[in-house]
Amino acid sequence: MWLYKLARFVCGIVLHLWYRVEYIGKENIPQGGGYMVVSNHQCFADPIFLALGIRERICFMAKAELFSNWLFRWAFLTIGSIPVNRGAGDTSAIDSSAQLIEQGGILGIFPEGTRSKDGKPLRPKSGAALIARMTKADILPCAITYHNGRKFRSQVTVRYGEKIPFEALGFETDSARELKEATRLLWGKVLELLGVEEDAH
Repeated sequence: MWLYKLARFVCGIVLHLWYRVEYIGKENIPQGGGYMVVSNHQCFADPIFLALGIRERICFMAKAELFSNWLFRWAFLTIGSIPVNRGAGDTSAIDSSAQLIEQGGILGIFPEGTRSKDGKPLRPKSGAALIARMTKADILPCAITYHNGRKFRSQVTVRYGEKIPFEALGFETDSARELKEATRLLWGKVLELLGVEEDAH
């Protein structure tokens, strides 16, 4: 835990020196843990921006390629990151994420599965909704907007939306249709925070 706090402190100084950062909606952040944070994804710094606004530790799902270097692997695992083999139906990552939430932790996940290179939201994957169904976890929708690119002292806005209660996701069975609808609902909340029409992604 101390390493996570140290990393967040150091990275926070660096990012605030480079960017002008504005946080909106911090009053929506739930107290304690046992929920999920979902957001759009454009930059390697996105997890740090999200974490800087939340007091408790967030454990993010991260692509397995980042764990290939022994130093990075040690660092990511120490701060609680969960490696994911993208495109391989990684059930172990999903099980680890569900266990984290059930133990009162906070899971951070980017439903797009990868960074958007042009800043436009990508089509979301169903992993976040699937984990929510497994754990009955609430979801905190978030959005990160980079104004004028990522130049020195450019503006970054981080928005935390209103919590989506698990009951609002509409799960009654294990059907694929309900999973798709829940994904559409939670991603729609992220798009609202971005100011993007739902059919634009």
